[in-house]
Formats: sequence, C-alpha cells, structure tokens
Amino acid sequence: MLINNRIINALVLLLLVTGAMAQNVSTDNSFRIGKLKNGMTYYIRHNAKEKGIADFYIAQRVGSILEEPNQRGLAHFLEHMAFNGSKNFKNTPSSPSIVHWCEAHGIKFGTNLNAYTSIDETVYNVSSVPVKQESTIDSKQETTIDPTLLLLHDWSHYLDLEDKEIDKERGVIHEEWRTRRAGMASQRLMEEALPIVYRGTKYEDCLPIGKMEIVDNFPYKALRDYYHKWYRPDLQAIIVVGDIDVDKMEQKIQSVFSAIPMPENAAHREYFPVNDNDKMIVASLKDSEQPIMLVTLYMKREATPDSEKSSVKYQRDGYVDDLVSYMIGERLNEMQDKNPKPCLSASARMGQFLISRTKDAFVLSFGARQEDVKGSFDAAVGTIEQIRQHGFTPSELTRAKAFRQKVIDRQYNERNDRRNSYYVRRAKQNFLDNEPITTEAYDKQLDDQFFNEVTLDEVNEAMREAITNKNQVLVVYAPDKAGVNVPSDAQFEQMVLDAQAKTYPKYVEKKLDDKLIETLPKKGRIKSEKEGLHGTTEITLSNGVKVYFKKTDYQKDAVTLNFFAEGGSSLYPVKDLINTQFISAAVKEGGVGRFSATELNKFLAGKTIRINAGVGDETQSISGNSSIKDIRTLFELTYLYFTNLRRDDQAFQSELNRMRSFLTNREASPNVSYNDSIAAIVYGNSPRVQPLKAASLDKVSYDRVLEIYKERFSNASNFKMIIMGNIDISQLRPLLEQYIASLPSTGKKETFAKTYPDVRNCNETHRFEKKMKTPLARVTVFYTWDEPYTAKSDLELDVFKRVLSIAYTDSVREEKGGVYGVKLQQSLNATSNPHALLKIAFDTDPDKYNMVMPIITKQIEHIANKGPEAVSLQKVKEYLLKQYDQSSVTNDYWLYVIYNQLRHGVDFDKDYKTIVRNITAADIQRIARNLIKSNRRIEVTMQSEKEM
Repeated sequence: MLINNRIINALVLLLLVTGAMAQNVSTDNSFRIGKLKNGMTYYIRHNAKEKGIADFYIAQRVGSILEEPNQRGLAHFLEHMAFNGSKNFKNTPSSPSIVHWCEAHGIKFGTNLNAYTSIDETVYNVSSVPVKQESTIDSKQETTIDPTLLLLHDWSHYLDLEDKEIDKERGVIHEEWRTRRAGMASQRLMEEALPIVYRGTKYEDCLPIGKMEIVDNFPYKALRDYYHKWYRPDLQAIIVVGDIDVDKMEQKIQSVFSAIPMPENAAHREYFPVNDNDKMIVASLKDSEQPIMLVTLYMKREATPDSEKSSVKYQRDGYVDDLVSYMIGERLNEMQDKNPKPCLSASARMGQFLISRTKDAFVLSFGARQEDVKGSFDAAVGTIEQIRQHGFTPSELTRAKAFRQKVIDRQYNERNDRRNSYYVRRAKQNFLDNEPITTEAYDKQLDDQFFNEVTLDEVNEAMREAITNKNQVLVVYAPDKAGVNVPSDAQFEQMVLDAQAKTYPKYVEKKLDDKLIETLPKKGRIKSEKEGLHGTTEITLSNGVKVYFKKTDYQKDAVTLNFFAEGGSSLYPVKDLINTQFISAAVKEGGVGRFSATELNKFLAGKTIRINAGVGDETQSISGNSSIKDIRTLFELTYLYFTNLRRDDQAFQSELNRMRSFLTNREASPNVSYNDSIAAIVYGNSPRVQPLKAASLDKVSYDRVLEIYKERFSNASNFKMIIMGNIDISQLRPLLEQYIASLPSTGKKETFAKTYPDVRNCNETHRFEKKMKTPLARVTVFYTWDEPYTAKSDLELDVFKRVLSIAYTDSVREEKGGVYGVKLQQSLNATSNPHALLKIAFDTDPDKYNMVMPIITKQIEHIANKGPEAVSLQKVKEYLLKQYDQSSVTNDYWLYVIYNQLRHGVDFDKDYKTIVRNITAADIQRIARNLIKSNRRIEVTMQSEKEM
C-alpha cells in the first residue's frame, strides 16, 4: 500500500512536537532548593535589588480543608495564635513578643509581618527584614537575620498556644468575621452557595473563617491537636530571598530547622476531588443587602495533575489558555458596544473552579440587568456560544499573541529589576502547587517558540475543550427586594440552555487603521534647558509647557509621565458638577481620534501602555507609562487626549443606561447609606460631595461634558510635565517637540478655586440605626486641626498616626478583643482649612461599643498628656527609615516628590532621614495636644437595629 509523503511528513512532525512537549522545562538554578532529613523543603535566592533587605516565609500545604466538622475555623484561628507567644518569643522583659521584636527592627505588623490561611495552604511572612550584619547562629550578638529564622522555627513547631491567649483571640476573630460579613452580602451568599455547588464533597463547608459557635467555644486541646497533626516538616517550606549570602543562609537553615521532629504515622495529606455533574447545578441565592444580580457560569474540567506540571506541554497549554482568555475578553468587551449595554459588566477566565484546587473551569461572569435578565443571559452566554460554534479569527489570534508577547518581553527586559516578593511568589507556587520555577530568559524562549508554532486550529480546539456546555455550574447572587423579579433555578438554567441552543452568525471584524495620527502636527521647539529640582532637567517648550525630566533605571523598561495643570472641576458652578463626574466615562467610552474605545484597545494589544486623562477637583491631567519601545505611542496618545477626544453618542448613552441600571438598588447595602451619611454630616450637605444617584443621570449633558473637557485641555501653557525613566534626553527631545510643544496654548495662567468644602468646624456625635443582616457598630471619627504645611509637620503627623495605631493594636484588639483592627488615615493638605486631618475607623459588636469607644479617645489623651511610648516611637522611626530606602529607588516615589514640590512648594524628600531621626516624643505630644485643643471632632456611628 502506498502512503502519501505529506502524511508521512505530518506524522514525523507530530512525533517531533509530541517528543519536545514531553520534555521537562528548565529550572531556574539561581534558586538554592533543598530538603532536610525531616522532610522540610527550603528555597534560598540572592537578590540585590533591595539592598540590605530580605524576605522570610514559611509556606505550608495546610489549610481549612483539613478541618473536621467540629474544627471549623481552627486553621485560621491557629494562624492568629502564631503571633501570640512561642518558645523563643514570650512577651516578657527578657523575651519580647513576635510583634514587638519585629517592630523594634522596622518590621511593621500587618505590613511586613503577616500571614494568611486559605482552603489548601497557610503562609506566614516576615518581609523587608534589614540584614545589615552577618553572624553565626550561635552568636549572642543580636542581629535581624538569625532571630527571624528562629521566628519561622517557632511557627513551624513551637507555638505556646496558652489558654489565656486562646481566649483573648476568640474575640478578635469574631470581630474579623463580623467585619467580613457586615454589609458584604457576597460573603454570606458564598457561604450559602458552597453546600449546593459542592454537595457531597469536602468543599461543602470549608471557608477559613469557620463557624463562630466553634470559634467561641472549642476546647483548648482541639487547637493543639490540629497544630501537632498538620504543622510538620514534610508539609512546610522555608523561603528566604534577598540581599544575603546563599551558602551561609543554607547552613543556618540546616542548623535551625533540622532538629524539628517529623511525627511517626503522620496523617495523609489528601487533595480532595470534586464530583462531575451531568445536569447543570444551579445555586441562585438572594440577600436584602445585595445591590445587583451577579452571575457566574462555570464549565468544569480536570485540573492538570501536579506530576505533569514540569512538562513543556503544560507550559504550552497555559500559553494557549492565555490566548483563549484574552480573545474571549475582547469579544465580551465588544458585546457591550450596544445601547443599552446588555450587561452591567462581563468577563471570562480559564482557571481554578471556585475554591477547589483539583478542578479547573472556564468561568464566565457578568452582571445582569434587573430590567432584562434574560437579555443579559442571551448576550453573555450567546457571545461564548458564538465563539464555540465558529472559533476565533486569524486577526484575533495575532492580537492575542502580540499581547502575550509584550507581557513576556517586559518580564524579560526587567528580569534584573525584580523585588524580593517576585521570587518569593515563584518559590511559593513551586512548593504549594508544583508550578515550575523557570527563568525569564527561558520563558521568553518558550513563548517565542509557541508564538511561531501555535496555530488557530490548535487554539480553537483548546477553546472547545474548555467551553463544553457540559459539567456546568451556575451561581447567581441576587437582590432580595420587593419589585425585583428573580427567576427560579429552573428558569435560570433554561436561560443558559436556550442561549447555548441557538445558531449564531460568524463573527465579522472591522479592519483597523494602522496609524494613530494620520497627519503629524506641526512641530514646536525647545526654548531652553537647565538643571531642575531633584536631579531633573527643566525643559521649557515654545508653547509654555515646562517639562521636568529625570533619567532613572529603577525599572529598566519603563517610562512614566504626568502631564497636569491646576483648575479642575473647582472652576465650575454646582450645576456642572454632574457633568464633570462623567468626564471619565467620556474618556473611557469615546476613544481618541479615529479610534473607538474598542478599536483603540485592539490597536494597543501588542504595546505596553497605560494612559488616562481626567479632571479632578483641583487639576486636570494626562498620566501614563509605557515600555521603552512604545514611548512614541505614549506621546501620540498624550497629544490625542489633549486635542482630539472622540465623540461617541451611542457609547456614552449606553454607559448612562448601564449606570442607571446599576444604581437602581444602590441603597441595598447599609454601607452605602453609611457613606452617604458621612459625606452629608462631615461636609454639611455640600453639593460638591453629593453621591451619584440614578435620578441625577437625567441631568447629564454629553455636549456639556465634552465642552468642559475641551476647556480644561485647551491651554498647554498652563501645564507641567514630569517624565522619568530609562531613556536618554536625546531620545526625549524630538518627542517633546513633535507631540507636546505642538499643543495649542493661549499663554493664560490659571489656578484652581477654593470651592471644595472643608470639614465642618464642630464637635458632634451622630449615631443612627440601620437594619443589617450581621449585628454591627460601624464607627468613623474625624479630627481636624491646624499644623503648618511643612515636610516636618507631615512626618510628625505620620509618626503620630503610627504610634497611635500600635497603641490601638495592643489595647483594643489584643487586650480587649474588641475589634479586628482600627484603621487610621492622616493627611496634611495644603488647600484645606485647617490643614491636618486624622480619620479613625473600626467595626465592633454593638454590645462592645461602650467599651471600645472610650479606649479610642483615651489613647489620644494619653499621648497628649504623657507622650508616646518610647519603644513605640523607636519602632516607627526604624520602619520609616527602612521604608525610605525601599521607596526612594522607585519612579513612583520621585513622581510624588516632584509633583508636590511643583504644586505646593514643599520638598518632602530633603533631609527626610534627618527629620525622622530628630523627631522627639515632645513633637508627637504636641500633635496630640493640638488635635484635642482644636475641639473639632465628628463621630458618625451606624448600629444595627435592635430586635424588638
């Protein structure tokens, strides 16, 4: 029998490709990876990007899925207890607590010192640890590196878990549960959905927060039993990344952790399966605090086994899945280009099925319009079905590949600019999920290979394996409100099936222009250059624009710009405020030049660019960033957003209609009423801080929106530009002449008007009740007083906030168990009167309000009368000094410093460390006294209605 040569060639090629894909990927050998005799794994990597800093983690293949029914919440409870006493950190004069030791070394609790518990994993971290000195583990000289390993050692096996500490933590966790559930209908609805979605599996009831009746009452032994059963070396990994000596660190890890015993007859760590289903599973749930209908459709499939993740095939499958997700996202965005928009929102992804690691899924999520639920289902599900029936087009694949390539190229170009957290994440993913650790160079090599090899047929085949219309699960979260018609489970299911049963036409795509600007503007010129502030070059252009350029190499492949002028909405009367609020919608929906918003997104698919134009309270600005190779496009877009914002009546009206639907039930959540009350009380019902409501939309004029936008961007001579990045000034000059110096200008100088309201001058307490599903007291307190607008005052206010935060953590959280946390926010604003503001916010049990509130006040009074605790002040100083070293090597930091000096004339960088070191307890005491003396305090408290 004769065999066609083409068939032979095809078979040979198939064998070659199959053989190549069966190969394992190349591991990044910059990681030192090892395993101790007791089964503990370790990852060590040197990274000099953050000088003198290292991150320390302990990752565990242990989570709430391992709890028995009578242990619900103990995995998360144990994570909290890890900070409340251990073998080497006792909270005694001779042995400081974990939190106090860390904060004494500039490691801030909640920021650098933290942990999380999820379904399948628990991870603790001590990040941004100063590692300025080296010593052996036996040295008696205290260093910041060896005690950190000792801390991880204690977390692994040596927690105290004392009775009194357990009892104190019960209240903290109960308040965390309260904060998560109060006003968050989605949390409650998820708890109700899981038993339906995962019926008959371990995932029915496994959320980490657990059950409060167990948290409040479990016997002490139950927590200790869970700890010793599951916290063990074979399920743990130590991860250390930073400015360290890898060989010495490996020796220390071996010395510190090798003696931790591995228990005999250890319990088997199982990853639990998820059932398949022939008939669609539907979980539609209602809640009176749910404002809109959220729909998620899952199509389940088996997850790739851990044993297969080190193959090239796994990488290729991930590449194809990314292409599919991107192209589906494009189609869903285009689906919304109608009036009215069929959905309030729509997105899709390929990934994990809900909370289960052993099952993957294609996931379609959308917000359904309450006035046309079936129309939303038809549009969203129909878009997916159209893709399944006809596949993608060649041009869609080209854009998706270009998008993927730009991401990989950016990662490769910045391969030596990575912070410690990036490498920690790679190590965590390897240990917890068996994701391979590869280099950026190898990733680029593979992606270049896949770019050339992956065909449209392969992508469409993978798409049809994901979008199967089988093994489906539908989850709907809906409002529970009179007048809102929520279909039954059967009706929801039929909506999906009906949309999937239709026959759809082939997708037809409009051809894109290949240039943003068809005719270039007439060039302007550079009038002068001179040395500017903070190492910048100040460049004056012929149209009056002043440019401040700072060459930086903090990110090797990044350029950042901010093009701004004073004015903003402050210059417009109250009747125009509704129109200024919709300038962002006009920018988002209209596009620029000849490109609609959808076309612009497609045009930019292969370019690394983010840009936004807007009008704020006091300024108007165009800001963005790009890769080095896309800097010309960044400047083209800056020019277009200044001169040629595109008008699109259909898109704008469609957005108004979407907002109208979205706002129909905005008051469902008590949080909305609470925030509305704060705005009204604090700013005296000022029309400039009124919330957006559905009725307001009738007053929006698209003509006026565009007119205001054009007025704000009509005079370039009023603008300044800050630009920084890894480019030479010789590259910048022609771009400035072509795209910035050519902008129109009138020469008129303009500033903002003082029309934004100040916080009212009063001492008032406002309390009201609101019906809530979860009993709660939500409290916000505003203090305002005057401080000089100087860099020193700004720092003193920051330090005051931080020492107060430490006091609240020790007293109202740890000692009293009254709150999960107290949030503090401070500001020193040049244009407000008075300049200084402190905002204190917390949630608590309504029955604990009278206990908590006096402590909040007394801690401020204590600082005013006696000054801050010396140890707290020193902790804050250590943290700020360390944070400065990390922040001052970023573009964002210098953008902030230069912007504030240009706008307000204050240099926040000059002598920063000297000012921090010289701040005294008396300085902080004075801040607290000034706050109290001003007698300007507004409290707004919302409590749940008491049941009669």
